[in-house]
Amino acid sequence: MATTLSHSAHKSRFNISTHLAQSLVAPIFHHEYSLNVRDATQVNPVCIGSGLDAGSYGIIATIVAPGIVGLAIWITFAIVRPRYRQVYALREWFVPQDVRPNRLESNAGAFLTPNTPMRPSIQEDVSNAGQSMAEDAQLFPSDEELSQRTLWTSFLVVLSWSLAGLAGAIPLYTVNIPCLAQSNGPALYTGVFSVLQDLSLLRLLRSIDNLQLASQSYLALAHLNPAESMSIPHTRIIVLACLAVVATMLPALYLTLKEFRVIVALRKRWLDIRCGGRDMGWLSADNAPGLAGMGEQSLKEYLVKLGLRSVGRPNRRNGRHASSLSHSHWNSSQSSSSADGVVEVDVQGLFSICDTQNLAVLIEQRDEILENLEVAETKYISSFRLSTPDPSIADLEVRIPPPTKSNKPYISHPLPLGGTNRTRRSRKTNPAHATSSFAPTAFVAPSQYYKIRGMRSITSLGNTPNDSGHLSFSDSFQQRIVGSRFQEVNRDSVDYDRLPLGSQLILEKSGELGPVPDPRFYGPNHPTEPSGSETLVEGSTHRPYTETSQGGGATAPRIPTVMEGEEGWTDLMRDVDLDGFMGRDTVRLVETPDQLPPARPRPPRIVNTPSTDRRETFPLRNKAETNAVAEVVPPPHLRLQPRQPFVRPASGLDYDDLGSVYAEINQWRSKLKSINSEIVDAQHDCYTDIAEGTHVKGWILIGRGLKHIHGVELIEGRAREDIRWDVLQTGTHILDSVGLGIVIFSTTMYLLLAITAVTGLSLSTAPNFAHYLEFLQPLSNRNDLASGIATMLASAIAATLFAVLVFLVVRRVAFWSPHVSISAVQLLSLKIIYYLFFLVVAGVIVIGGAVLYSIEAISQHRGVTKSLADGSIYMAMFALAYILTASFTIPGLLLLRPVRLWKVLRAEKTAITPRQRFRAVYPGSSDTANGLGACVLAIIFASAFSLIFPLIGPSVVLLLFLTLVAHRFLIGYVYCRTLPSTGGLAHIWLLKRLATLCTLQPLLLGLILLTRHFWLEGGILVGIALIAAILVETYCTRATSQPRSLNPNTCDALQTLSHASKQCPDSATEDETSGLGSPSRGYRARGSMASVLEMMSLTLAVVPSESRQRGILPLQTETLDDLTATERAARTHPDAPPHLPPLSFAVHSEETAGVLYAPELIAPCPVIWLPHDSAGVARSEADDLEKYHDLRVTLDVQASQDVLPSRNISRAQ
Repeated sequence: MATTLSHSAHKSRFNISTHLAQSLVAPIFHHEYSLNVRDATQVNPVCIGSGLDAGSYGIIATIVAPGIVGLAIWITFAIVRPRYRQVYALREWFVPQDVRPNRLESNAGAFLTPNTPMRPSIQEDVSNAGQSMAEDAQLFPSDEELSQRTLWTSFLVVLSWSLAGLAGAIPLYTVNIPCLAQSNGPALYTGVFSVLQDLSLLRLLRSIDNLQLASQSYLALAHLNPAESMSIPHTRIIVLACLAVVATMLPALYLTLKEFRVIVALRKRWLDIRCGGRDMGWLSADNAPGLAGMGEQSLKEYLVKLGLRSVGRPNRRNGRHASSLSHSHWNSSQSSSSADGVVEVDVQGLFSICDTQNLAVLIEQRDEILENLEVAETKYISSFRLSTPDPSIADLEVRIPPPTKSNKPYISHPLPLGGTNRTRRSRKTNPAHATSSFAPTAFVAPSQYYKIRGMRSITSLGNTPNDSGHLSFSDSFQQRIVGSRFQEVNRDSVDYDRLPLGSQLILEKSGELGPVPDPRFYGPNHPTEPSGSETLVEGSTHRPYTETSQGGGATAPRIPTVMEGEEGWTDLMRDVDLDGFMGRDTVRLVETPDQLPPARPRPPRIVNTPSTDRRETFPLRNKAETNAVAEVVPPPHLRLQPRQPFVRPASGLDYDDLGSVYAEINQWRSKLKSINSEIVDAQHDCYTDIAEGTHVKGWILIGRGLKHIHGVELIEGRAREDIRWDVLQTGTHILDSVGLGIVIFSTTMYLLLAITAVTGLSLSTAPNFAHYLEFLQPLSNRNDLASGIATMLASAIAATLFAVLVFLVVRRVAFWSPHVSISAVQLLSLKIIYYLFFLVVAGVIVIGGAVLYSIEAISQHRGVTKSLADGSIYMAMFALAYILTASFTIPGLLLLRPVRLWKVLRAEKTAITPRQRFRAVYPGSSDTANGLGACVLAIIFASAFSLIFPLIGPSVVLLLFLTLVAHRFLIGYVYCRTLPSTGGLAHIWLLKRLATLCTLQPLLLGLILLTRHFWLEGGILVGIALIAAILVETYCTRATSQPRSLNPNTCDALQTLSHASKQCPDSATEDETSGLGSPSRGYRARGSMASVLEMMSLTLAVVPSESRQRGILPLQTETLDDLTATERAARTHPDAPPHLPPLSFAVHSEETAGVLYAPELIAPCPVIWLPHDSAGVARSEADDLEKYHDLRVTLDVQASQDVLPSRNISRAQ
């Protein structure tokens, strides 16, 4: 009870002293305020809960405007995701079937709950490693999954900070503490404190300042003890210091360091088990000039003599998968090696990299030739279509009629009898006879057109069509051969008399060939079937065909007999162009109108139905009389075809067009065969250079302890895809490093100036700031929505754009670095981005904003430290607007990927061949900085302001949560592991930096308290923060270091190798090397090489291991090269069946998986990739290319033609 009364007494005394201080200090502010004439338009400050000001309006606008944009982005993604599986469902069809996720539903919100954990698990028991690819993917998470774990850890850390700030700090700042409007009053010149600053540490500090000012002069008049008046604020400072250490720093350090230990242990297991304790490195010839003249075999023997290479073959892994060696076997081999004292530095694999720039140019040219050949083949294949004798869905061609202004139906004009005269391409030929035996274009149609069957003897040429060896036109279609060929009819047929050469023939109803009806007796819309299939009046027949005399002269028309009582005939002879119909070279009998036959009456209407091929695809309604019986015509998809379908050219193409297309095929096919031989010769020369040690750029090493070899740069990804082959060829230049440094320095200066300008704009409404920058006074004199939008929303958007621009520039110029691995470049870009965001963005906003805020105190040399502390707190509101803008836009853009979507759609639109479509949708590599870039800056602000300005915590939590949701979907269905994993190397470094950031909050709070002369509390906080930072750095450094002492023999061998590699070769060696490398040396025999592997084994005496028994390194990725694994690429596209049987053979990329020579050296002859068609033209072309031109061909796998029909049949059964 006594304690309660004492506390109440202290509280009442604090309230009395606070109100007294306000009543005494307010006149002083009012007196200073009245001295300025410009203060007549000064806006009055507002307490929280009493209204809004420009700052609060700006924060609300920052929530609303980016929130609407972000919501639109998320809704757009929910709509377009099911429609573009080639962009948003890559892992459902691109990766191997063992690691494909379950297909996501097509509803709009399915991406919010994918089959991917929010926090991927890490298993400590890896005894099952190597059994399958899916098992290894679970035991050793990829870098993308480790990024998800890092985001989850950051989310938990910031969530704990937010709870501590909202539940612990805000009550300390607001309970029984007057607002800033009451404690400060109006500013001296312009500007006010924002309403949101009432929820920050600034409110408590201003009250403490007022109490200290009042206690020095006026509290003695009220008979109050100054120590008692400061006791309650001092208690709150102590509680706040305890919150900064106990509730924020220690839990954050625990969560961060716990995750750090897990990732470090994972990386050790990844190095020991997944990589077998082996490293991959690059030794440049510039760093080892003494080894440049040695051949590959000689260098291996030299390493054996030094004791740096084991004589026996390296351990191979047996099993179906590339990592089939068990954990126990690895442990036993490693323990035996260490126990027996085997070499600690063991170079198990060595691959020489020679100069292949000319070979790369040839391969680039071959790729262009291959593309042109495939484009020509695709055009040729698409020039044919599968047709049916009767109209069906296969013949359906939807044609859009031209727009007409009237509402009347469009009726086409009848076609002329002679057809249209097409303009043919002029081709000059020799008019003399027997001057050339050059044949026309070999194939202007599929080869089925030219297959000869049913051969008869020469004596049977004059037989009638009824001979047993003759096949009718209908019987030829009923054979198993799909397609058509040219058909002929006996010129001396007894049915049609003698026919002129070149007469047009059509199929009659009986299945035999017959001539086209004479156009003199039929109108332009005559049926294609001759009169043999049409019955006139009962008992009457006619044959309006020409009859040829025995002498071979001109033919005269045979006039049919006309029955009496028939209607009159109409003479069409004068309106018909017989030249266009029968040809210009045909001799016409009738030359003058006097010789024309007399007009005949029109024959009666045909009583039977018209030809089926003139019938509409979908018959119109019968407009006959009601009592007439309508003809029942089945729809096209229900019609039973009388004969098998056949292949015909597409509409609008003639044989000239097909001939030009096939001429392109011949051209590019010849070039491809020619450049293939050139590339084989160039590859042979490069392998000879490797064997002789000439033109060598360096060596790729695989083995143990490579980091101890002088001049070796480790390749952390330990995979072929992680090597920058262009850097190996061109080497590293000092200009690249200088250019990188200049660009980074220029970017830093640009970002520094841009963020400083944006920070100054956000301070426009700060007290007395606009007085020194007059162009900001219009914003300072207004306290409305427009001022808030200009100072908060516009500033936040500009700062976000500047940060994104710098992010893109850094990622681009990071590849100017001399690193030979992509993983090292990505780690370098992550480090540069982190330090730019930490030192420039966050540093300028906090420190630079504090300096700009204190421009008045600096000019007056009064209260500079207090003003700097107040300015750092005031800038937290701009940091809040910045994070809110990023929270609503960055995760949505990360999920939508608009630039990637636009590029894919544009590339698909221009793609013609299957290879072009495959390359259009090929997934890009992911980067750790993509998902963590914005979150790093948000965590920096959260570590600084979570307690000082507690409203910033929920905004950072929102950003991390939305990023977690987006990133979970991306790693489960979008990101493909085309780049190798590094075992969490970048995440270990980032977690180390986050652990250090956890000490930033006590440090900043301690410095602020020191400005208010709280020496004890401020000193303790600063000391704790510095000690914790030192301990964190020491612990993380020792946890990641791998101290290992080498035995004296290994050290001597390494020193000998270093000395031999540094010295220049002597004169004899130099002469010998120059002799080997000179162009004047002996001619190199070039034999026919069956494959690149055979060439390699004959030249280097090296046999690459099989795909099922290859070594541990290099590691396998999900990369799919369409040039080395064309058969797999043909089965990999969004429309392919989800489950296909495995290939019965190993592709080239699997056969050379353990070889680390330059890609140009192991590049095989490309496989031509043709599209699949239902007409069988692509299959015919593939057979011809493989049989007659020795070119490998594969066809695109289409689910609708190849797999779905059989699967539907099985379901029906």
